[in-house]
Amino acid sequence: MSETIILKGIAWDHPRGYEPLKATSVTFAQEHPKIRIDWDIRSLKEFGDTPIEDLIDVYDLITIDHPYMGQAYSNGLLIPLEERLSGSALDEYKNQSVGPSFESYYYKGHLYALPIDAAALVAASRSDLISTLNLELPDTREKLFDFYKKIPKKYSVAWPLCATDLWCTFLTLCAQDGGRDFLKNRKIDEKLGGKVWDELKEHLKHLHPESLNWNPIQVLDNMAAGDEIIYSPFLFGYTNYSRKGYAKNVVHFSNSPANPANDVSTILGGVGLAVSAKCKQVDLAVAYVDYVARAETQEGLYTKNGGQPGNLIAWESASNNVLCHDFFDETRTTMERAYVRPRHKGWNKFQEEGAELLHNGLVKNSPSDKVMKDLNQLYRSIG
Repeated sequence: MSETIILKGIAWDHPRGYEPLKATSVTFAQEHPKIRIDWDIRSLKEFGDTPIEDLIDVYDLITIDHPYMGQAYSNGLLIPLEERLSGSALDEYKNQSVGPSFESYYYKGHLYALPIDAAALVAASRSDLISTLNLELPDTREKLFDFYKKIPKKYSVAWPLCATDLWCTFLTLCAQDGGRDFLKNRKIDEKLGGKVWDELKEHLKHLHPESLNWNPIQVLDNMAAGDEIIYSPFLFGYTNYSRKGYAKNVVHFSNSPANPANDVSTILGGVGLAVSAKCKQVDLAVAYVDYVARAETQEGLYTKNGGQPGNLIAWESASNNVLCHDFFDETRTTMERAYVRPRHKGWNKFQEEGAELLHNGLVKNSPSDKVMKDLNQLYRSIG
């Protein structure tokens, strides 16, 4: 009798992150009886910041953020999937991409992950309370300031502005104002960035005081459990909170406020599933990645087990939209116009350190010219 082949995977610490992977591992093992896939879990911050180099010796399957693609290419960290999947399969995944999700995992002609989860910053609201208060959600950033004034004092707006999420929001507002190419030659336009920085400080005056400490999960937990926070204009959406029974109250999601002057919505997030270059069972690992990412898995098993699918067929599914109170229909415009971060080698180090720099600056109310100069100096210092 042959021994069981064990593949090890690393997911991230939220039911959206690990439950669908555990469920798909069970069904994949039923089709491949000699296989077992074991999953470990890391924090959301570790998902965004931990170098792949720290994972490839231990894990065969890695959930990954697309800005790591340049690092993967330069250091040969992941298996190029275009060498293992057919051209027709790749075309299908491209056609079934939610916004730029699929292309974001390509770098210099190599595909290092398949999108199993699609996300961008979107808006979250307690639509029951918004309706009772007869409020209209703002569709532009300018209207946000009017929205603040109309909210009764017992309610509040929160943005997740811990370091990681402040970074994503800052880049979002820069892209909305300056277009997708606002970052050039490893430099942020200091005038543009300074204007966004000053606007962020103005928003902060109107926000829940814990905003500077919270990540999206903490904001959504508070929105779903209590009645104080009724709106968050920029956070990574989680379909879990839009499902009846997940928490005390259902949270609804919609497109984030934008700048009508540019056809850019918010920063792209989501999760890709990759195979370590050190994996000893590459064919089986790639077969599992392909299984998880394909439309029928995404539309059914993946979504039903708390996942936020990365496949357009799953997003267009009527039953999935009923299950998630139209999460997919209501945020699709944001996804289609999402801004993709740079993916060159070194970006992740800049992202991690730049996020802390911005957060410290916001806590200390630092002037925009100093923050932008320090940020660009940091960017230049990272090779």
